Amino acid sequence: MAEVLTFQKVEGLGNDFLLVDWRLRVDPEGALRELEAAAPRLCDRRRGVGGDGILVITAPSDPSCDAAMVVVNHDGSRPEMCGNGLRCVALYLHLEGGLGPEMTVETGAGPLRCECLSAERSSGEIRIAMGRATDLGEREPAAAAGRVFRAISTGNPHVIAFVDGDEDPEALARALGPSIETDPLFPARTNVEFARIEADASITLWVWERGCGITEACGTGACATVAAALRRGLVPADAPVRVRLPGGWLTIAAPSDPEKSVIMSGPARLVFGGEVTLPRESAS
Repeated sequence: MAEVLTFQKVEGLGNDFLLVDWRLRVDPEGALRELEAAAPRLCDRRRGVGGDGILVITAPSDPSCDAAMVVVNHDGSRPEMCGNGLRCVALYLHLEGGLGPEMTVETGAGPLRCECLSAERSSGEIRIAMGRATDLGEREPAAAAGRVFRAISTGNPHVIAFVDGDEDPEALARALGPSIETDPLFPARTNVEFARIEADASITLWVWERGCGITEACGTGACATVAAALRRGLVPADAPVRVRLPGGWLTIAAPSDPEKSVIMSGPARLVFGGEVTLPRESAS
């Protein structure tokens, strides 16, 4: 018999997802595999619900956490983390899931502390301690035509290039992102960022996301970019930096101590609830 999937459509800066609450599900892993197979159809913007991916909330394995988050990209792959998705999960857990404004969520990048700074009706401003940003040094992918990137892990992999003022980061992300994502330097593929430091010390950022392509926003990418900018002396440590993505603004603070957490603040919204039928043949 076909399963009916109950979901919330959520978005953070236009990075949109189907959110599924499976905290009471006894064996979510088998159902997750079916969801991975169905993800391309569910996330199709013409023939499905539409979205950049699916956020699945499960019971945590870590007793210190209040819930766990699994991310499924629209191609069915599973990234370790999603910053915009985690803000949406935190807002949902506070407004609809019975938790207070502060919580710890288990992710593929470890337990992360979330705080709903404001939450009213269906939207809010969420602050997350995103964990440390690990500097993995410089990389020069063959597909980058001589451009050097900084590799940063924020629980998932990123490579960041800073462009000159007359260069278009969007055009570069669209043109070079697909081939750099799958460059042999990155056996597990990578997210690809092109960033420009503006006159007001903000950062304009375009991201080619692993498994998704161009999206409206990428929270882990913004964190990785500010961390990379700090390594190059382009932004101050322990101070809020405004990052402008296609979908809007995030505020990121990278610490002077690389062992401490990068802090991300930004909006999230619950858009609507719905149900969709998942035929069993979708999992084949």
